[in-house]
Amino acid sequence: MPLALSSLAAPGLTLAERELACRRRGLDGQELALERGTDLAAVRASGARVLAVRAGALGDPAELAAASARLGAPVSVAADAVAPEALPGLARVFARAGGRLLIGRPTDLAAVAALAGALDALGPAGDAAALGIAWELRPSTERLADAGAVVFAAGPHLGVVRLHGGGPEQRAQDGRGVGAVLRELALARYAGPIVLCPSEPAQLPAWEAWLRAEPRVRCGDRGARRIDLDVRDVEPRDRLDTILGAYRALEPGATLHLTVDHDPVCMAYTLEATEPAGSFEFRTVEDGPEVWRAEVTRR
Repeated sequence: MPLALSSLAAPGLTLAERELACRRRGLDGQELALERGTDLAAVRASGARVLAVRAGALGDPAELAAASARLGAPVSVAADAVAPEALPGLARVFARAGGRLLIGRPTDLAAVAALAGALDALGPAGDAAALGIAWELRPSTERLADAGAVVFAAGPHLGVVRLHGGGPEQRAQDGRGVGAVLRELALARYAGPIVLCPSEPAQLPAWEAWLRAEPRVRCGDRGARRIDLDVRDVEPRDRLDTILGAYRALEPGATLHLTVDHDPVCMAYTLEATEPAGSFEFRTVEDGPEVWRAEVTRR
């Protein structure tokens, strides 16, 4: 599941600045919010990794379909932008252009199931694959107990998950069920992008500051008897190196106390593959679903 940044999270940054910020933060690309006069040729020439496109309104479907095809990314619209009776015609327009349209839905099982049913009703023809679902996931305001059922109901129609939170808001989302949602997506083998968006406009200054800041990683001092390491705010690309660096800074007999936002079993496998047999002891002391904690003692 590639991670992407919505350009709506940093309207003050240029396309190139957002791309640089995404690379520094270990994100796989960005979602481009289309504006009037967006130069698609310049976007393509910039080398920016566009994983998804966002349109404020349906507007001219042919233009959106052409933009989706030209950028090689699906375009999503809000939940109320498409009437059910328009689906067959939109499927033909987007299929003809080689693009894909994703229709937004909140974390509402009935709404997602109804849209998935309408898409299924288009039949197995190639046109049907040109439409899909964009899940507008808002952990701060939605009940996520049905998230697994939503993932199941959307099935192969799910093309993008727009997560309203994360980034500088990540800590505020702890305990709201985001970890369980990610687990359900992984179990369903969802391979589309997860787009990080601000939860509300008031968060925009925090997002821009987060994106402009240089990431800082600290692993502790060589020879430490104990290291407490919380990598939830560390960029994904840097996490494993950070954890291994902290472990290797331990004295024999010392312990690394690790806090992560996913099952840390991958670290145990990495240590088994890179460290001498019997040189460490790995213990999980808190097993999710939002926060995992482990202790690794160097022998």
